[in-house]
Amino acid sequence: MLMRKLFISTAILAFSLSSLSAQNLDNILKDHYKASAQEKMTKVTTITSSGINVYVAMGIETGFTLYQSRPNKIRIEADFQGSKIIQTYNGTTGWMYAPAMGISSPQELGTEELKTIMSQAEFQSPLWDYKSKGKTLELLGDTDDGSAYMIKVSSENGDDLTLCINKKTSLISKIISVYNVNGADSEIEVVMKDYKNVKGIPTPHYMATKMAGQVANTITMKSIEFDKKLDASLFEKPVVE
Repeated sequence: MLMRKLFISTAILAFSLSSLSAQNLDNILKDHYKASAQEKMTKVTTITSSGINVYVAMGIETGFTLYQSRPNKIRIEADFQGSKIIQTYNGTTGWMYAPAMGISSPQELGTEELKTIMSQAEFQSPLWDYKSKGKTLELLGDTDDGSAYMIKVSSENGDDLTLCINKKTSLISKIISVYNVNGADSEIEVVMKDYKNVKGIPTPHYMATKMAGQVANTITMKSIEFDKKLDASLFEKPVVE
């Protein structure tokens, strides 16, 4: 009888904790959607931004311009060692042109490269409308310093992320992912801060990417514009003059 009562009590406790976790997650998401103005972001059709990318280990600084258009189209232009690097994605196929890296004519992106550029093409927070995208969420707890909630985002394709949501601002402070580099898994952290309002939508103006705990590169945004008219040809295979 004692064992039966213990089993029932344990089952009730587990169910209660699970329900509490789900309730807490719902509240965190609600606050995040509001703080990050996701409803407003759904109405944004294009984003044009520019900034400075610093590759810390190499001591190289490059300027870049980023064009985004719904649904999930993107073009990245950067100056590197006196020549241009161009990456595009039209929603189906991606290309890269980079003479300084030995790519003298536009080439289609490989699977891993395509995943990377597609992740940059998304307009919304990775937490927005997650169910329709086939994603599931799990509240993992707090960060070590207690300043943020940690939410695991699992995708059907196995590309999982862990997002850190700042408790004070309800904005994303860090994105943690694992990439396979030369046959070995490597954890990558992207720290996001210096949020500024652009037409009522908070956008990070500073991002630092860390690999193995070391800062690999930093991005400082100089300008961000919403709803600027962009020609569809921008996102097709780069035209080399």
